[in-house]
Amino acid sequence: MNLGMISLLALLAAIVIGFVRNANVGILCMGLAMVLGVIFDISASELISGFSSSLFMQMVGITYLFAIISGNGTLELLARKMVALVGKRKALIPFVMYILGFAICAVGPGAIPSLAIIPVIAIPVAVSAGINPIMTAIIGDLGVMSGRMSPLTPEAAVVRELMEAQGMEANTVPIMLCLTITALIVMGIVYVYYKGWKVEKHSEEENEALPGFRPDQLLSLLWLAVMAVGVLFFSWNVGLTGFLVGSVLIVAGCGKEGQAIKGIPWGVILMVMGVGILMNVISLSGGIDIMVAGLETVMGPKTASMIMAVAAGVMSFFSSGLGVVFPTLIPTASGLAAGVGVSAMELVSVIVIGGTVAGFTPISTTGALIMAGVAQQENAEEKFPQNRLFVELFAVSFLALFVLAVLAAVGVFGWLL
Repeated sequence: MNLGMISLLALLAAIVIGFVRNANVGILCMGLAMVLGVIFDISASELISGFSSSLFMQMVGITYLFAIISGNGTLELLARKMVALVGKRKALIPFVMYILGFAICAVGPGAIPSLAIIPVIAIPVAVSAGINPIMTAIIGDLGVMSGRMSPLTPEAAVVRELMEAQGMEANTVPIMLCLTITALIVMGIVYVYYKGWKVEKHSEEENEALPGFRPDQLLSLLWLAVMAVGVLFFSWNVGLTGFLVGSVLIVAGCGKEGQAIKGIPWGVILMVMGVGILMNVISLSGGIDIMVAGLETVMGPKTASMIMAVAAGVMSFFSSGLGVVFPTLIPTASGLAAGVGVSAMELVSVIVIGGTVAGFTPISTTGALIMAGVAQQENAEEKFPQNRLFVELFAVSFLALFVLAVLAAVGVFGWLL
């Protein structure tokens, strides 16, 4: 058995062990890469070359900035002010949550912190307004997922780097469009299922007036706008800009550096970096070619996108889309596109969408946060039994994956890209 096959089995072992033992897959991948290096005489410098310093800078820089802005309450207050705009039109709250989720994610922090922020806001607001909190949280998180491939997010930086490595045009905006269309269809089905237009007549009213933005929060919003303009129109590096803007805010007293550093999702970053090191070994040893050849045996021009979408979604049930699904499957896109006769961009799109929208299961962070948020509400066990909620969240994941598979099968993404 050659190194390519062994390295693929090592990746599979890391994913399985990580799921079963609740261990960081990236750290396991780094350890297994070292074992392969010792056995096959691969130098440490060759192994470490799989660590992307540019990607590391982008992920740390942008998450550092948003740890500051989130820590000083700017994002939460901005979100509550947006929700308050609907006034007495309570039935519009789920749609506001969708827009809010999209906006918060797309301006920079990405899905990881945004998926945690939205349920915290959506669930109590929905309960007080007399609308279904489960539906509202799901729709808000669908908005987050729609904005995941904005050019400003760390997830987009990961996907761009994986695309560039294959000689593809590193543009995630078309992927964001496809992701948004998928999420909107799922949102429509969820809204109809939960009868989102129904509002309880005797619901609590939110009478407390929201405070105005403090000077430090206004300054945070100003510098956030500066970063967005610089990255989008002047091609500033998003990671370095995040460090610059974050430093300005710390010096100006808008946040605490220690708290911001603790707020960086180091576990996710280590996962992405570690899988990248093992994927480099897989790539250099011919493992990608083995994966492509295996997938080609079950794919054809009309089924490639659908099969890849389902594969990405199923993988994301048990592992991180960003940390595992994207770096494992996206490197196969160009090879499969050439061999099967489909668009490489279409394959990348369905991988990203599948690895994103299937994340509502209760064993994922998104689903778990929704369950936890609903459970904290008064009389939650009577109104929203945990067993039923568990099944409903799994159903939403399967629904999203089904919608994606249908869209891929009929060629919608091929028309859009």
